[in-house]
Amino acid sequence: MIAPDDPVFLDCDALARKVAEAACLAGAKLLAMRAARDVKLKPDGSPVCSADLAADHAAKQALARLLPDFPVISEESAGEIAPGPVFILLDPLDGTREFLAGGESYCVAIAVVRAGRPVAGAIAAPQLARLWFAGDRAYSQRLAQDGAALGTPQPARVRPLPAAGPTTLVSRFHGDALSDAVAREMGSASTMPASSAVKFGLIAGGEADLHIRAGQTMEWDIAAGEAILCAAGGAVLTLDGERPRYGCADRGFRNPSFVAAASEDLARQAVAAARHLTEEKS
Repeated sequence: MIAPDDPVFLDCDALARKVAEAACLAGAKLLAMRAARDVKLKPDGSPVCSADLAADHAAKQALARLLPDFPVISEESAGEIAPGPVFILLDPLDGTREFLAGGESYCVAIAVVRAGRPVAGAIAAPQLARLWFAGDRAYSQRLAQDGAALGTPQPARVRPLPAAGPTTLVSRFHGDALSDAVAREMGSASTMPASSAVKFGLIAGGEADLHIRAGQTMEWDIAAGEAILCAAGGAVLTLDGERPRYGCADRGFRNPSFVAAASEDLARQAVAAARHLTEEKS
């Protein structure tokens, strides 16, 4: 079991490169099983297929080799390991509905959590040929058709807010009325549909500015994205104006509603808009 003061945390970029390698290997498994359609419903009503389980196995194998002392809490086995001061959150297929529908913006998301906060993370989106990862700094990289990383990682950085207003990312399968209302209140210049934690990478890389999510998400859905977005200059805040905490088994690893934005100022504006709209409605 790794300790919170282990010297490995002196180089979080090295941690990020290791979780990125594991994410790429799991992503390659998803590409190889692109035709999988053997869907079952989990107790919470969300879908799972053989590709989820194969990617889960591939990621865990890679993490056991790359980061052997880190316990792994995965979407597919969340009840098996209790969170400690240090652990890994794994979503082997974020965007299962997107995957099953033949879409492209599904991904593998992996984060290292220390004292309740993500310190390194990676998102591999094999169908989009995109990889984002971050420790102290954020990077993006292209992926080959077999899921392997190509070329040299490039620094990822959020963009300044466009004069016309933010481009807001909206979920393809999980929209909600409050999120749509906040986007309108924020004067969104345009909306861009996307699934999964890919949305965090798009904001981190300066391709969009804002994402609001008032519906249910789980910790493994957003931890890697928060690590990447914050390292790129952005922010993730709950609608209470706080930074998310991870390892909350007492609430079933469910997240509060949150905002992901290209700056903390933009995030706090969106939080204020959500509060105003909620008060108006009540």
